[in-house]
Amino acid sequence: MSAQPQVCAAVITFNRKDLLVECIQALVSQTHPLARIVIVDNASTDGTEDELRQRGLLARADVEYIRLERNMGASGGFARGVGAARMLDTDWIWIMDDDAEPRRDALATLLASPPAADPATVAVCPKVVYANGEIDANQRGHFHRRLRPLAAGEYRAGHHPAIGFLSFVGALVRTSAARQTDLPRADFFIWADDVEYSLRLRRRGEIRLVSESVIVHKRVTHSFETARSRFWNRVLPVTMWPTPYERFWQNLCGLRNYLWIKREYEHQGALSAIGTTLQFVVKHALYDDRPLRRIPWIVRFARDGRRGRFVNIPPERWAQMVRDGVA
Repeated sequence: MSAQPQVCAAVITFNRKDLLVECIQALVSQTHPLARIVIVDNASTDGTEDELRQRGLLARADVEYIRLERNMGASGGFARGVGAARMLDTDWIWIMDDDAEPRRDALATLLASPPAADPATVAVCPKVVYANGEIDANQRGHFHRRLRPLAAGEYRAGHHPAIGFLSFVGALVRTSAARQTDLPRADFFIWADDVEYSLRLRRRGEIRLVSESVIVHKRVTHSFETARSRFWNRVLPVTMWPTPYERFWQNLCGLRNYLWIKREYEHQGALSAIGTTLQFVVKHALYDDRPLRRIPWIVRFARDGRRGRFVNIPPERWAQMVRDGVA
């Protein structure tokens, strides 16, 4: 074994081959070389495997490509990726999906940070920024009654605060802690799996921010508006963004998973859960199209969250249901 820490990256992808290539190229260009890159392809249909092969990435000895037989959602992909990575003889697992692009020194900076040298630290996290350089504040924070993004003042050099939750955008997890912790929940399908995993990781030690390390999150955000959302964003003191009905299944998973986490980790009672669900209803009633069609689905998935029932609607099936007018 080399004296340098050995790191395996676990990258999850689905139908975003161009972003994936940029992510992998950023990984192989790191100033601290990776021992292995595990790519989990969630049954992409856009020619991802062929693109990787044509670019010579699958011929690399340090790249392992795992193609799933069906789309298991981001949660299923992360569960498979972390599961494969923690079987390897490495010190750390670097977790991300295909729209992440770490700066060239991101990994080296994480590993050289004081928290990484502290055995009480189970994970270190880079600062997440959008392509324009602004902090993506939702990726790091605390969880007390609700998700609370980390304050902007915490992002300063030399300051490595303990945080309550991480996202899977560049989280560097100690392999020994990953082996001692059950895998991310595959049945969440999408959203909040990283928050729930954080809460279990923290039973093993601290999660710390290393803001000197930077990873770019290139996701497309806030590109959809309705007349209703434009009106309320002018009237109310907060800005919120609607979700197209075709992507509403994501919100449903998020609500269900969040309510389950609240019940499991904060012992949320039934009345409080009703309040959380009503907030969700109000948001969609104010900002989104077809709000009346959304309410029965919200109630159904909220009930599933309270019961711990995780029955997912695959995105392709939801799209068909929308076309057929049954969703």
